[in-house]
Amino acid sequence: MKKTSTILLISSGLFLGHAQAEVESEFHVGFNSDYIFRGAHLGVDATEFGLDVGGSAGGLDWSAGIWNISPSGELGFGDEQDVYFGVSKDLGAGALSLGYIAYTYDDAFADDAEINLGYSTSMQGVDLGLTVSFGTAGAVDEAVLLEVSAGKSFAISETATASLGVTYGTLLDEGGFATDGTVYVSVTGSIDYALSDSITLSPYISYVDGEADVLGALAADAETIGGAILSFSF
Repeated sequence: MKKTSTILLISSGLFLGHAQAEVESEFHVGFNSDYIFRGAHLGVDATEFGLDVGGSAGGLDWSAGIWNISPSGELGFGDEQDVYFGVSKDLGAGALSLGYIAYTYDDAFADDAEINLGYSTSMQGVDLGLTVSFGTAGAVDEAVLLEVSAGKSFAISETATASLGVTYGTLLDEGGFATDGTVYVSVTGSIDYALSDSITLSPYISYVDGEADVLGALAADAETIGGAILSFSF
């Protein structure tokens, strides 16, 4: 899933509908100057790795994966491990998705979990996404987050594709947060370099602004961050 990349996802639908004749897998490793998730600054010099698998069965596409990130710094956040799974259905005009994510932490913080309902489509060459996340445990329990995104990709050479994406997140129900309303805005540019048929290098740069009224001291204050992901498909 590359959760760090949710700050730069072109479409915020977690499980997009892509017809797959067989199971496909991808392993990735990466480095990020900062770990920012949904506008919250959770660490610096963060290394990550993850494994994603996907396929199709019974007219539905499915996705599952595991993800780990190890930030450093003085914020007090330890390693994080996530597990997710979901299904999606191509409706012709777009794809509808349903998924679940469990977040676990190697420190005193309570584990989090959420259910995601998403819709993605494309219009005039622009990818559009909408996701509603319903918190079911931990700090996000009973919180309802709406994320809206738009993005576009274009080839810059035979082996490179550039992408630009914008994502906006707002709390419809604050749950355990201080208030509802705007949570974050992010703007990200990235380039995918195909090093071979199965290996891709993806450097990125992202501007993220988190809302202090919602996120408190963790809010990313108009920060620019960067990193790179190396992916192996098989």
